[in-house]
Amino acid sequence: MTDSRSDRDDGHGESEEPSARPDGGAAAHATAEPEVAFSVETGRQMLGVARREYRVLSRARWTHGLALLFGAFSLAVVGLTGTAAGPTVAGTLLVTLGELSVYLVPLAALALGYGTVVGADERGTLELLLSVPLGRTALLAGKFLGRAATFAVGTALGLGAGAVVVALRFRPAVLPAYLHYLLTAVIVGVAFLALGVCLSAAAAEKARALGGALLAWVWFVLVYDLVALGFVVAVDPPGWLLSTLVVANPADVLRLVVLSLVPTSGGGAGAVLATTAVSTPALLAGLALWVVVPIAVGGRLLAQRA
Repeated sequence: MTDSRSDRDDGHGESEEPSARPDGGAAAHATAEPEVAFSVETGRQMLGVARREYRVLSRARWTHGLALLFGAFSLAVVGLTGTAAGPTVAGTLLVTLGELSVYLVPLAALALGYGTVVGADERGTLELLLSVPLGRTALLAGKFLGRAATFAVGTALGLGAGAVVVALRFRPAVLPAYLHYLLTAVIVGVAFLALGVCLSAAAAEKARALGGALLAWVWFVLVYDLVALGFVVAVDPPGWLLSTLVVANPADVLRLVVLSLVPTSGGGAGAVLATTAVSTPALLAGLALWVVVPIAVGGRLLAQRA
């Protein structure tokens, strides 16, 4: 336990030792230099920040919490799917997991990301964080990497519990499709995590960051598909524009990947996504942009905040 003088991390109440450096011990002297060119030393210091962030979040039981959340989710879905084994039941399982994950994965990722910067500011540790001799974008990227590792480990452990049951309960051929879904869920969650980190850098108060995260969740999960579906019905866009609409929402990327694994699609937005042909490189490039752009914008906002 730390005493009342102990520094607090920028997450949601997790603590750190007073002697811990934000760069994981990589920097010997604290300076307030502006953006510096990326180098091997810069990368090493970024990894130091990421390791420190991961350790602090682990002590705060974020990894355990995510593992329990997604473990309970995956086991419940697998348990309620049915006892029969066959392609129809396996397809129903994957579609159910995909549709429900669209709600849960972004929410968990945004919850992990929204306190990254503004939480440190409210606890008085942002000045210590900014003393690291790193460019603001590199510094924010290091903190993001630590949180991304926390999210990936917790989510993979939780959904991995469902993978064990799937391997025992269904035919072995279903397991690769489930693992494909698991990997996609983690990557999509990391994209939403980057958005949450950017919102944290933009907000002046933690309550506003939380509000922004909730609004982002409502837009991407609930509203976006309704707007996009209405646009598709009214305009009948060409294929390239339809593909752009899919990549513009990471949640739809998760839906599209899951629907590509099964022969059934359902109706509504699912039917539209099932007929959308987006190459794997395009999906990966879109998700990469959803990580790079928010972190780059967040880095500039952090520099202005400093």
